[in-house]
Amino acid sequence: MAERRSSPAARGKKRRTLSLTKRGGDGRANNGTNSIAAFFNNAPPAKLACPLCGEMVPRFKINEHIDSQCQKFIGNDPKDAELKPSENEANLAPRSGSELKPGEAEANLAPRGGSEGNEVTVRHAPFAEGGRGVEPTRLPYYLRNFLTVLEAVLENEDDRMLFNQDDLAVIHAFQQLSAAGQMLYVRLFQRKLHWLRVSRLDYSEIGSDLAPVIQELASCGFLQRESDLQDLEEVLELLPAPELRGLAKTFHLGAPGAQKQQLVTDLLRLGRQRSLFALRPGQTGAGAAILKRARQLAGQEAGAGGQNQLYTILLVNSGRLAFPAYTVLRRERVFQDREDLIRYEAAMRALQEVVLAMQAGSWEGALELYTTAKQVWLEQQEQDSRNLRHQEELPVFLRCFTTGWAYTRLLSRGVEILQRLRRYEEAVLELRSLLAQATFCPDSRGRWWDRLALNLQQHLKRTEQAIGAIREGLSDPLVRTGHRLSLYQRAVRMRESPSCRKYRLLLRDLPAVEVQDVTHVTIRGKMFPHAGGMGKSVFLMAADEDGGNAGEGDAQATVLCSVEELALAHYRRLGFDQGIHGEGSTFSTLFGLLLWDIIFMEGIPDVFRNPYQACPLDLHTDRFYGNRREAIEARVEVLREASEETLHALLADAWSSQEGRLCTLVSWERFSSLQQAQSLASCLGGAFLAGIVRRMAEDYRHCRGGLPDLVVWNTSNNAYKLVEVKGPNDRLSQKQQIWLDALRKLGADVEVCHVTDVGPRGDRLD
Repeated sequence: MAERRSSPAARGKKRRTLSLTKRGGDGRANNGTNSIAAFFNNAPPAKLACPLCGEMVPRFKINEHIDSQCQKFIGNDPKDAELKPSENEANLAPRSGSELKPGEAEANLAPRGGSEGNEVTVRHAPFAEGGRGVEPTRLPYYLRNFLTVLEAVLENEDDRMLFNQDDLAVIHAFQQLSAAGQMLYVRLFQRKLHWLRVSRLDYSEIGSDLAPVIQELASCGFLQRESDLQDLEEVLELLPAPELRGLAKTFHLGAPGAQKQQLVTDLLRLGRQRSLFALRPGQTGAGAAILKRARQLAGQEAGAGGQNQLYTILLVNSGRLAFPAYTVLRRERVFQDREDLIRYEAAMRALQEVVLAMQAGSWEGALELYTTAKQVWLEQQEQDSRNLRHQEELPVFLRCFTTGWAYTRLLSRGVEILQRLRRYEEAVLELRSLLAQATFCPDSRGRWWDRLALNLQQHLKRTEQAIGAIREGLSDPLVRTGHRLSLYQRAVRMRESPSCRKYRLLLRDLPAVEVQDVTHVTIRGKMFPHAGGMGKSVFLMAADEDGGNAGEGDAQATVLCSVEELALAHYRRLGFDQGIHGEGSTFSTLFGLLLWDIIFMEGIPDVFRNPYQACPLDLHTDRFYGNRREAIEARVEVLREASEETLHALLADAWSSQEGRLCTLVSWERFSSLQQAQSLASCLGGAFLAGIVRRMAEDYRHCRGGLPDLVVWNTSNNAYKLVEVKGPNDRLSQKQQIWLDALRKLGADVEVCHVTDVGPRGDRLD
């Protein structure tokens, strides 16, 4: 017998699944970037640190440890946690569940806005009612947290409306399972979605014999039996190499020592051959025989899948992880109905399939997936204009959860596929189609214009059209920072090129994007001789230059270091006693601390829609600044006029009240202490920080990258430098050029530090 977990939406219907081992057009498995070498190089550790107590526990015993041995979890009531997860209206009661009354699963859902028809009602009950005969405190953390998620979804009217009668019946059936049944289902839910051998399932905290529990789940429809396993390729992928070789030998296939993938390919090829004696339409004799034998070899299998996100809720409920305090305020309905949600899920699955095919280098397979998905999207646009209008009317920060957004991302990937296959004409047509709309993925328009100009000029030799694309792109208000500069620099190169002399009139009067260069310095170091092919350059540095103390006899000792670490040592010798290699995180942390109360302010609809958000949903859109304009401008003025004491107080207030809370913007480990952050703020000054805060608040999406690698400062005289470090053969990107110019205009001391190799004859470090 083989079994596989079935989702509520799929029960009673033909199952459409996304398999991570499906092949693309070239016959290779779409395993992303996971090579055999990567698998062995990144083998999981034998032991993991408990997220609560820190004790090292065998990897396969971590859940058992948390449930029954961890002293910081046993008897721990979330209400007693030192840090509350989120002081907002959406806090979830950690020990309550949601249960549908018998018969309610057949009730009709009332439309939004109220109806006097039959509406499914949800009542709260102890978690023990979900798992029969078990005290709530005895339920393991993962089941309690799973039920917490279920409760949160069912409590919200808009979310509950997305469930139909069959879905609600499944929820009710889950609540009627035994505690062991619920526990095993959640365990399988957390695992990767694929078939698993029952003989290999080992959850001692659930029971020594899981067969009755598996039978319970299968009989209730939560697992699929082997009769549902009809995909020959999926069955073959389940088999270990020895059994696969035996199967191939049965059908006289495979040379001795053949690899598993070759055996799978040979068996699939044989399975596609039609037999004169095939009894069932559409089923070849060879394919049926191979499938039958392979299923026998696979033995008992249990399919499972889901997300491994319950640790987050565990950490929150135990007080080990806290989210910022904010008010959940939901007004818009993202999905109009259940079918809308299913269409969105299908779009995201299609996007994932395309991405996996691209990562595996299966470009022909990716092209086929992209073409199929594009046709689906075109048909949906024609058939459901009402839903399309709904998507267009949503705020841009909610629009990213729509079908249109997902398919637009997929079409953008399609451009990459077409370019990789040198089908530039089609790539240009797709780019023009993407640019003809501004509803979905507006933050990608700069990349699209840039790529369109490149394809037209370089690949299709249509210089005049390329100039037109540059002009339109520079006039597009949604083209920002790096891509805008890239377009302008392309125009300048064309204007100076002898081959484009006859087009110079067309290149006149373009919107200019000027940036001034900054100071450049060069330091030398000895490169590690075997650094080639290792990615970033690796240098050698004297041990006493890295800030540590070399012992006796260690004067000639050296350590491996990055170009940034070598540069930090250089600036330390120049008298800068403090330095941070944090790139954008240094400034985003200051930004988050100085604007914390504004970032999480109340009264803005739909930017906070659940209790587990590390930032407002509008952070990466123009709406972030628009929704908080007055508050941001007031804070900018305070910063501009702020004294050193005021800056210290602003940082101290946020740090002392929020330290440790999960915020996308703030890296609490970036500064060694509050005092170090205050020391840097004293050097930078209020006027400079005001400029940084405004720039990041207005367009965080396009300003989060490109900031200098290093910030170094002298605590005795408040001198500082912002330094972009470049190793051998490394150049400034357009985003970096934009930021360096902006920082210079704000009055910062900015420079680019080039690190060069002294060469094989170098005998010292400079």
